Amino acid sequence: MTMLDAPSNTAANGGALSQRELSGVLAWWREAGVDCSFADDAEGWLELPEEPAEKTPLPPKVEAPRPTTPLQRALDGAERPAIGGARASWPDELDAFRHFWLTEPNLAEGALSMRVPPRGEVGARLMILVPQPEDGDGERLLDGQLGSLVASFARAAGLSDAEIYHASVLPRTLPLPDWAELAQRGLAELTRHHIALAKPQRVLVFGRGLLPVFTRVFAPEEAAPPALDLPGGSVPLMIAPRLDRLMRMPGHRKHFWNQWLDWTA
Repeated sequence: MTMLDAPSNTAANGGALSQRELSGVLAWWREAGVDCSFADDAEGWLELPEEPAEKTPLPPKVEAPRPTTPLQRALDGAERPAIGGARASWPDELDAFRHFWLTEPNLAEGALSMRVPPRGEVGARLMILVPQPEDGDGERLLDGQLGSLVASFARAAGLSDAEIYHASVLPRTLPLPDWAELAQRGLAELTRHHIALAKPQRVLVFGRGLLPVFTRVFAPEEAAPPALDLPGGSVPLMIAPRLDRLMRMPGHRKHFWNQWLDWTA
């Protein structure tokens, strides 16, 4: 029997196969090596049945940082501790204030060992006030490169070191201080208190960014130079550019010197 003989035998029986004949036909195809049925349409035998996909959990919602304005920062600062603590605890003598300057935790963040005290005597001819100690200062304020510029200016102005009270608005260096926020938290009042204890004849401030700290500035007459209002009276005040800017720019130094001459004339 050949492969072509099997279909002819099937047709001879009128298309009907007995159980015995059907078993024989299947056995014959099995002997020929055919053990599967074939069809024209492709079937995916290796395709796995689709399973319902698990729902991926949504990532947690992260809120973007809320933009803040100077006013909002000032309002937020009201919830932070007042700089220097309670006003009633501030010393009333300059020597005690210097100790307070080095030890009071609420004056500035960071290690107390990084603080630099003011130096000078009560009633100095000039009080020089800088924003904060420079990186090169150690135990002595204005002892680095910017301090050499101040010393050169003092010699040109005819002032000895003993005639100058050197101070900073902050006891230690802080990165990018927000002067408006610090002033609102009490730094403005503390600075005025410091100046009142030192009793200088004039106050020279280096750094126009410190303007928020000196909100109580007034001129009795429109043509009069600005003065700082203190409990014991008013003190002439001059606010100049930062020392590092004066160091870099000769034109600013010339303009500052002309302002100084007009102020002290």
